[in-house]
Amino acid sequence: MKLNNDCASLYSVVGYGTFITRGYWKDKKNVEVCLVKDYIRIFPSGNWFPYALPCKSSSFYALKFDVHQEELTQLDFYEGVAESYFERKIVNIFLMNKKVIRAFLYLPTKSTILSQNLTPDIDKNDFWKEEIKKFPEIIKRFPELIL
Repeated sequence: MKLNNDCASLYSVVGYGTFITRGYWKDKKNVEVCLVKDYIRIFPSGNWFPYALPCKSSSFYALKFDVHQEELTQLDFYEGVAESYFERKIVNIFLMNKKVIRAFLYLPTKSTILSQNLTPDIDKNDFWKEEIKKFPEIIKRFPELIL
């Protein structure tokens, strides 16, 4: 199912962790800041990447970008979808112009949540923002990511 109504050959994806800091957005189309509501981003101590978990009344800023099918397949590989580490879920996201669109969000699977003991209480302060701050280029272009 295509998610992006503006261009039938593209899929909208939410980047909230290493997709941001490792620059996966740089060669993508339609990159913009979005707000992901009713989810929390957690960055457990000792990890090198964050997770997003459902959490009512929580939200975080991320990047929305659009990809072609082959790029989506590459992102699935990177996220370990075939190994059941993460799964793609379609969620509503809120663009800065207040437009609501549907996009893919990578979430840890139930088995990952259990094996890593992931809960929203691990990180109420969104410590991943501290990782983003290490990249001046990102902050300059997308200052909302660290709000």
